[in-house]
Amino acid sequence: MNPTTTTLGKTASDFGRRRMEALRAALAGKRRLLVLTHNNPDPDSLGAAVGLREFAQKVLGIDSTLAITGRILRAENQAMVRELAIQTERLETIAVGDYDTAALVDTQPGFGHTFVPPGCRIDIVLDHHVCADAKNQGVAFVDVRQDAGATSSIVAGHLRLAGVEPSRDVATALAYGIKTDTADLSRNVSDLDLEAYDYLFPHVDRQRLVAICSPKLPPAYFQTLREALSKVRLYDGVTLCSLGRTGSAEMVAEVADLLMRMEGTRAVFCGGMVGTNYYVSVRTELGGDAWRLIRDAMEGEPGTCGGHGSVAGGTIPLGAAEPRILRRLERRLERNILHSMGVAGGNAAVFGDADD
Repeated sequence: MNPTTTTLGKTASDFGRRRMEALRAALAGKRRLLVLTHNNPDPDSLGAAVGLREFAQKVLGIDSTLAITGRILRAENQAMVRELAIQTERLETIAVGDYDTAALVDTQPGFGHTFVPPGCRIDIVLDHHVCADAKNQGVAFVDVRQDAGATSSIVAGHLRLAGVEPSRDVATALAYGIKTDTADLSRNVSDLDLEAYDYLFPHVDRQRLVAICSPKLPPAYFQTLREALSKVRLYDGVTLCSLGRTGSAEMVAEVADLLMRMEGTRAVFCGGMVGTNYYVSVRTELGGDAWRLIRDAMEGEPGTCGGHGSVAGGTIPLGAAEPRILRRLERRLERNILHSMGVAGGNAAVFGDADD
């Protein structure tokens, strides 16, 4: 047996156990837990949220509520909520004073896509993103692991080390959260992610997982996708795409994931306007630094961004949904990202319509 490997494994296990005990201590003596996440929660945030609720209930007997802002938009995310009977409340209907502790999962205080209601003190933060705007001062328990591929992996680790056998619904939610944020365990994967998935898999409801992964999609989805592909611009391994005005930030991320599969692509920068906010998703090949790339692209712009490894995202408030403002923003972003990637501007290649 390799003694170095054994030592590293023991060190990681000791660290995880100390983190789990600290989370237990942060919840000890509490009566009701309010769990919050970012706007328009995705599978990783939903999985981590229900996993934390399971920890609070099974380890300490604490009841909790998951309250959300925005909407659950992507078909797979809606299927996840439906198939796993995930109970959520609208944050605006919640009386914050009824809860004596609150947690943020898959995000941190200060992130632009996250709303913390007035009078709500955050006591627990669980996340895996890098963001210069995080404001965790005064938070009793902060568990931010930037090497983890998913927040769901962090929460699953706490359940495992506490000796909890997860329910089938919670195990499936956590496993799907890990699958989506690591692209089926192919990107930004750490030992923690692999251990978490191994722990969860025997308890996963495989039929429901299949139903979540392959939901039926409305015709409007394919129309949006067709329009997005018609706006792709190719620069020597850098793929840029603007969706213009679109229905959700989730679609921006989904198109970015799809374009990253294009042969020869080193990085993808995809943007779209929802309301008066411009949403950005960045993807890079394995080993790339998406956080640096989005930070360079948004240099001098208002808004916030975050990410790690080969995945990053950001939001830029425009104040008005005027085409002229949008075009100027996209020109600035394109110039910055090409400069960051060391690619000359010139004429971009585009997908032609010769076969239409």
